[in-house]
Amino acid sequence: MWSKAMSELEHLIQWVEHARHAVAVYQYVDGKVKTVCVSDGLFEMMHSPDELDKAALIARYATNMYRNTVPEDAARVASEAKRFAQQGGRYEVIYREKVYQRETYSLTHSVGFHYYLEDGTRVAIVVYTCIDEAVSEHQLAEQKSENALRNFLDHSNIAIAIVSQADGELLYCNRPMQRALKPINNFDTGMTLPVYVKGCEDPTMLNYLADIEGRGNQLAHIGGTDAVLRVTAMEWEEQAVYVIESDPWDTLYHNALTGLPNMSWFRYRVSECMRRIRESGGEAVFIYINLYGMRGYNSKFGFSAGDRILKRLAKTLKQVFDGDLICHLSEDHFMVLTQNDNLEGRLSTARNEIRKAAQGKFLAFKAGIYLDPVMAADDQEQYISEAYDRARLACATIKKNGRKAWAYFDGKVADAYEHQLYILDHFQQAMDERWIEVYYQPVYRVDTRQLVGYECLARWRDPESGLISPADFIPILEQHHLIGLLDEYILDTVCRETAARQEKGLGDIPVSFNISRDDFNYGDVFQKVCDTTAKYGVAPHLINIEITESAFSDEPDYIGQQVKRFRKVGFSVWMDDFGSEYSSLGTLQKMDVDLIKLDTRFLQACEEEEKSGGHRAADLLKAVIQLVKALGLSTLCEGVETEAQMALLREYGCEKAQGYFLGRPQPLKKIKII
Repeated sequence: MWSKAMSELEHLIQWVEHARHAVAVYQYVDGKVKTVCVSDGLFEMMHSPDELDKAALIARYATNMYRNTVPEDAARVASEAKRFAQQGGRYEVIYREKVYQRETYSLTHSVGFHYYLEDGTRVAIVVYTCIDEAVSEHQLAEQKSENALRNFLDHSNIAIAIVSQADGELLYCNRPMQRALKPINNFDTGMTLPVYVKGCEDPTMLNYLADIEGRGNQLAHIGGTDAVLRVTAMEWEEQAVYVIESDPWDTLYHNALTGLPNMSWFRYRVSECMRRIRESGGEAVFIYINLYGMRGYNSKFGFSAGDRILKRLAKTLKQVFDGDLICHLSEDHFMVLTQNDNLEGRLSTARNEIRKAAQGKFLAFKAGIYLDPVMAADDQEQYISEAYDRARLACATIKKNGRKAWAYFDGKVADAYEHQLYILDHFQQAMDERWIEVYYQPVYRVDTRQLVGYECLARWRDPESGLISPADFIPILEQHHLIGLLDEYILDTVCRETAARQEKGLGDIPVSFNISRDDFNYGDVFQKVCDTTAKYGVAPHLINIEITESAFSDEPDYIGQQVKRFRKVGFSVWMDDFGSEYSSLGTLQKMDVDLIKLDTRFLQACEEEEKSGGHRAADLLKAVIQLVKALGLSTLCEGVETEAQMALLREYGCEKAQGYFLGRPQPLKKIKII
């Protein structure tokens, strides 16, 4: 046991001796304090000129530890050290002592504690610090505090100025604010803000600061410069001042990729730009621009190529809408406020430039146009939001129209907009009052026509509008990131109805449930599914999880991890809508799913080609089915509408199918046995 303790003590000594901090290890043996070892840092700090090594310093500690301590402090330190050695607890003293290469006494701060080895042997570890430098640094910091603060503020990203409320004297202005204000004069003591920025006194400027004080970010006019400023009234150096701040343009008000302003800047400038257009006798126009197909373009050519396209579009917009208000909203979405003058000619120029840049591949330039009515002066935020929505809605109407590049917001679009508002306003009520119902569409084996499952689908039976198709409300919920709430509602309903069927002995056929991309972005969807199925006592094998192919493509690693979580506890996971967008064979290989659900477009293409005698679509469908089966996965084809299509799927080896030919979606009450 002693050898083990000595080994531990030797390890401690080795660690302490090479420490750069001033540390010593002591033992209290036979009523005396014995120095076990000292660190390199303590030797450098405390040794006398005649002490050439640590052994000499330790020898002096053994005979006269307080030789270099001020006599009136030595007794106090020795008494505290004795108490610490005999009684334990914490050791902490400050005293005056001569340290190496200093003629005068220095302040030393020592702190100690006890440490017990495994055999119970107690040692004391004491850390020494010369605090002269700390005291001096504190005094120096106080002397230099104002300069340090000014230096910090000068290098801050936030522009700051301080102005006296009494007379407008400019008390402080850091470099970022100088760049923002673009002053006429150089700053000098006693100068007022108006003289600094305009070169002459202007009492209205002080009144202007008072008007916008406390109102948050404001598009302000100081001198000849427009800037987004915040003005706050406060006390500074015992006088009332206005603190003027402006956030960095680079961070808050422009897009780093394209260099265009963002929506925040657009909102600040829109009123002034519209006023300027109207005063010139023109008509203001909002244009929403979208590059459809950017995801596929990035997937094919890489994100660097996609970034070059966005930069090219930004440059083109600045050229064709020179002097107008342009902003880069996000990703491939842009907004322009301009005058209704040769509008379609300018849009045609922009479209042609993007066609050339993309070499006619993948990308479609689309624009929605909203002609401006008179804006209510007291409701600017709502107006901008409505103008944005209406231009965007107009753009959305031609998303799949290959012949049209722009569309105007008109009566039909207005109806669509009103429908969107109705959906958003009544969505929660539709769930609370169960206007939204779950319909079940049957899934059959292709070879035996045996019922093997159902897919659950949402239907909105509205008391005013009647039955609303999923195509008329699900895209709206997806766009406004509300689809996750619908998915939770559907899952809860499906599990509740599944439990009710089980209680009545009506069968245990699995039901497929769709998970949206948004579900993975807002919370732990795996845990939500587990909690809901457990709540109703529904076994995992009765719920198939359907995830769209696009979700796999967007975040393959993360979605792959979630798939493994589902399958580990017994859920079957299906890849939905394969072939609907930019299908990747690599996605099939990487994703550990149970079934591939082929999009209805495969059968539609086969039917179209059959009319003209072609067979490439059928060959493609056959090859995909064979490939999926070779990977050990099951196949299901959607959209079966004829017996001929069933025969084709049977010939190609597809295992499961669903479609109107086999059965339309129906509510639970119309299905006798599931």
